[in-house]
Amino acid sequence: MSLTFSHVRKQYYDGTHRSRSPEETLQAIEPLMDEIGVVSVEDVTHLDRLGIPCFSVFRPTAAIGAAKHHAGKGKGPVQAKVSAMMEAIERYSGEYRCDFMEYASFEALGIRRALDPADLILPRPLEENEKLHWTPAFDLLNDEEILVPSNAVFHPYDCLGQTVPLFISDTNGLASGNVIEEAVLHALLEVIERDALSRAERRHSMGTRLSVGETGSVREILDLYAGHGIEIHLWLLEGRTGIPTVAAAADDTLTKDPSLLVMGAGTHLDPEIAALRALTEVAQSRASQLQGGRVNPDRQHLLERIGYDRMKRINKEWFCDAPSTPIEGLANLATDYFDEDIGVALDEVGKETERVLVCDLSRTPVPVVRVIVPGFEVSHMNKDRMVKRR
Repeated sequence: MSLTFSHVRKQYYDGTHRSRSPEETLQAIEPLMDEIGVVSVEDVTHLDRLGIPCFSVFRPTAAIGAAKHHAGKGKGPVQAKVSAMMEAIERYSGEYRCDFMEYASFEALGIRRALDPADLILPRPLEENEKLHWTPAFDLLNDEEILVPSNAVFHPYDCLGQTVPLFISDTNGLASGNVIEEAVLHALLEVIERDALSRAERRHSMGTRLSVGETGSVREILDLYAGHGIEIHLWLLEGRTGIPTVAAAADDTLTKDPSLLVMGAGTHLDPEIAALRALTEVAQSRASQLQGGRVNPDRQHLLERIGYDRMKRINKEWFCDAPSTPIEGLANLATDYFDEDIGVALDEVGKETERVLVCDLSRTPVPVVRVIVPGFEVSHMNKDRMVKRR
């Protein structure tokens, strides 16, 4: 396989960067909902007192081990609806569907043909000559095809009874887009985000506080939260690239509900977009919690036993004092073209890794990709894959 990017200009800039408006995207993807098994698209904004647009999509035919509910958020209702529907498409596309997988050991394939599985931060050592499933990917940094463990590509991963999984599969780096360039960019940004979150959790440090001026979209949403008794603690995480990852920790001081001590995060070349994504993800997490569709019952019972005050102490790094950085002082690295944004991101990521791998998983007219960056941390999603440090 090969991957060549076109020079795609951005057409939409309100709260996100896209090659189509939300209305145009909605028109293109609505006819696909039946095909991918979606039975309902629900506006759940009313479940929370905030009024920030949130939608939920229900896909009961999701593979065993995959989420059946998909959430979306945005500055406006159409944006939020499209967000949820596009997540449903990417999750449908990321499921294993009898795709061809090569079955061989890493030793048999060799380092020229295959990625060393150890570069994926494994929770267990690989046995000598252990056979695995392999899927083709394209390396953007070296302009070549290489095989990667299928366990890192599909979610849920089906080992077909032939091998032992390397780790529990997840959706990190799985993204959709109006065009493939858009999908690749957002998948790569998600990998950067999860790496920054994993590093922050491992170090028990959220980095520096992020201060915001008196005007602008970010200030408007912060004021909305404050007006409803929700304290937002905005952080600039200490990532390994110059691309900003912003985290927003929310404390509902009115309800004091431990399940609403939630955090959202966003990574983008434009720091304002990163902050907006973090803030709207908080609203999405609150709506999902209040709706109940994506709630883990065991976790819910644990939260009820722990209580609000203890939960705040457990996550004390979310709310502690720290030096502050103004968002206005952060460089905006975004361009007007998706391929150029990918180039900026690859320049940053390429300082920390030798490969950036892309698997095209498109199953519908909507492009869907999985981006894998060897060495970037994933313990935010899978605690078993924690980097071991001396």
